[in-house]
Amino acid sequence: MRFTRRDMMMIEYLRDYEVLELDSMSEYLGVSVKTLKNQLKELAEMLKEFGVDIRFVSGNQLMVRGHEKFAEVMSVSIPRFEMEFERRFLLLLVLHDNFLTIQEIADELLVSKSYAEKHLASIMKKYPEDIQAQRHYGIRYAASQNKRREVFVKILFPYLFGEDYIVALEQFDSLHFPLFHYFTRKQMERTRGAVLQLQGLEWFQLTDESLQQLFLYILFLVRHADSGNTERPAAIQEDFINTQEFDGLFEWIPGWCQEFGLPDSKEELRYMYTLLLSLRKQKIACQDQIMEKMRHPIQEILKGIAERLSVDFCNDEDLVEGLSSHIYTTILRGNHLDIETDAYMVKSMKRQYPFGFEMAAIAADYIADMYNLSMKENDLIYLAIHFQAAIERMKDEGEKTKIIIVCHFGAAAARIIRSKIERKLVGVKVTGMYSLQEFKSLSHLDCDCIVTTERILKADFPIIYISMALSEREMRKIEEGIKEIQVNHLLELNILEAIILPIEEKNMESAIRAMVQPLQEEDFVTEEYMQSVLSREEMSSTSLNYIALPHGNPAMVQNTRLVIGRMNQPLLWDDSKVSCAFLFAVSAEMLREKPILFNTFYRTMADPNVEESIKKLQMEKNLPDEVFRQKLFHILR
Repeated sequence: MRFTRRDMMMIEYLRDYEVLELDSMSEYLGVSVKTLKNQLKELAEMLKEFGVDIRFVSGNQLMVRGHEKFAEVMSVSIPRFEMEFERRFLLLLVLHDNFLTIQEIADELLVSKSYAEKHLASIMKKYPEDIQAQRHYGIRYAASQNKRREVFVKILFPYLFGEDYIVALEQFDSLHFPLFHYFTRKQMERTRGAVLQLQGLEWFQLTDESLQQLFLYILFLVRHADSGNTERPAAIQEDFINTQEFDGLFEWIPGWCQEFGLPDSKEELRYMYTLLLSLRKQKIACQDQIMEKMRHPIQEILKGIAERLSVDFCNDEDLVEGLSSHIYTTILRGNHLDIETDAYMVKSMKRQYPFGFEMAAIAADYIADMYNLSMKENDLIYLAIHFQAAIERMKDEGEKTKIIIVCHFGAAAARIIRSKIERKLVGVKVTGMYSLQEFKSLSHLDCDCIVTTERILKADFPIIYISMALSEREMRKIEEGIKEIQVNHLLELNILEAIILPIEEKNMESAIRAMVQPLQEEDFVTEEYMQSVLSREEMSSTSLNYIALPHGNPAMVQNTRLVIGRMNQPLLWDDSKVSCAFLFAVSAEMLREKPILFNTFYRTMADPNVEESIKKLQMEKNLPDEVFRQKLFHILR
């Protein structure tokens, strides 16, 4: 079983919905509903093996069940993802030192010569410095030995999974490319032995991802040594690599290389030392030295985040430690060891951790300035995880939604309800427990919400009725009520007072400029804000499926305001067709008062069902702005 690109796109789309409209899915994928139905029927049979149930229901709708199984689907499907001709061609070239004719390329990749010729022209234009074509000789890979190794690892990395890498490569060989024509099992076993020794290093423990990359690098080096090829890697000019934190590591490497038959010239030993230092690590023996070395740049980054987002993490030592190791390794790696991240994972992380991702983008700006190093989305994801962990710690320690319990069964019963609520719901604090009579006598209520087993006729706060048993359904009811409380003020303040604009522009940049303009005219933002929105978009697109959530630097916002851009026609925004854009200009002052404001807004808007509803709303013809505003308000509630 091999998943095609179309299969992967459908799997990623299905994962977000329980019930979805086939019309919307067909538009997103760019195929007819009839074609989509046929493709979904085939995919449904494959997904049955994993426990995912896809059923067609009335009205051109699709019902998806078994969402908890999608993690397994994704982990299995990525290694089985159909390999593009371009990648198979590049892999073939990096495994050959000499020229290959087009016929030899076609034979090895099991395609016709005409098919190979059709695709080679565009590929060679894409890699003009790496691929050389010479008349009467053919085509060869002409980039450096360093680049050759990086390309080999980058291509194979997504297909390496599980505990036994050799088994994964056997699957790769059978599904995608005849890898065992180029590597022997003895070479793979040598590689496995070399990696096992690295797992026992005293200086640090490598992450699973790093071990996978190392396996591929070493496998390539084993074959390179056995072939007798004397080409050596170029020296990496990186001052930061001359570090003494891992004292004794460089002296250990020659013996290890000799034991497993790896290249051991001076250049190769330096290359291996750089490689080991550049990979992700955990449980580092010299963590204190690294933290000391990185303390200043980390503090500069955290100060920058505090200035822009009004969230101060300078005293969060767990975050400082995590960022120190991560950024230290990132700087060592530089622009080398580029590994692609699953595109769906990037989109999912943006949905789940929007505020953490925003902090990562700010950190990337500082790293670019301090070290002249541009960070890719893959790096932003790892940074976002560190920041999101700090945000969760802040949530635990910060402002909570206050609840009072009114219960006629007595204090013991109220304590049971309190225990269940505080144990199961994050960000909630019970500030009082009362009988109905006690509640009536209160002159002041310190709460955001009332949870009660009694009928209360009148109150100035939201009321959630429960039974003494407090079932799971009632617990979800409380959770939903709290979410509504947290979002309500945001909706009233921003949605109901939002600036709504018709967008006739044909591209993303023009649309952003149109949306920022009224903010500038009313002095809600400074002149520099426009560029900060565009720069943020350039770093990582804020588009989801049908909406976009552009935003800029809060330090350049004088008054918080939301601008809603209603597209006359769906607008191409990165790789999405956007019907509405929500430019949320949040001031630093507002973020200081409500540090989770942006996160709450983003996650609410990024709900796939909300997106779908907004798209349908925008499709309603001749809908006045005020009607649109009210309907949007109810969607988000």
